[in-house]
Amino acid sequence: MTAKRIKIILIIFSLLTTGIIAGIFIKNRILSKSPEKLLSLIQENISLSIGKVHHVSVRNGVKEWILDAKSAHVVDVSKQLMLEDISMVYFLQDGSKVNLTADRGILKTETNDIEAVGNVVLKYSNYSLETDKMNYDRDSHVLFSSGQIKITGKKVNLTADSMKYDLITNQTWFHSNVEVMLHENSV
Repeated sequence: MTAKRIKIILIIFSLLTTGIIAGIFIKNRILSKSPEKLLSLIQENISLSIGKVHHVSVRNGVKEWILDAKSAHVVDVSKQLMLEDISMVYFLQDGSKVNLTADRGILKTETNDIEAVGNVVLKYSNYSLETDKMNYDRDSHVLFSSGQIKITGKKVNLTADSMKYDLITNQTWFHSNVEVMLHENSV
């Protein structure tokens, strides 16, 4: 190849690259001045990422729970919000609170049902519950886990294969291989 041909190829490549960059810039400028076009493009995509999510669930004027997450990904097709690094507070009728933390979670946007997964810790009063997965059913206001749970407290340690916790009645049921260790001399 001659130097003249190389020079022509480099000029054509430079012009094409400049044209592509200018086209992208112009398209983004048009979209930023026309929010309705931008929103329609977002809705066509399957997901959207959001940082620092804060969601409050209220039923009949009563606050049921608060959800905070480091980030979320909206999945329109399944109507789910995929959450990272979640922290929740459930409010009981007597004014007390139940705190939940987990690595990840899924909020079903149509029902407000929640699934927490990975290093799930539930704290209430002086008790701490640990499990790999915890679900919340909003209709019945019940937390439940079908995986092994471990509860520790000053006066009791408990393990079971599954559990259900009714946040309205403040009652808990444990199922399968339930083992309880009571500490007599705990103050």
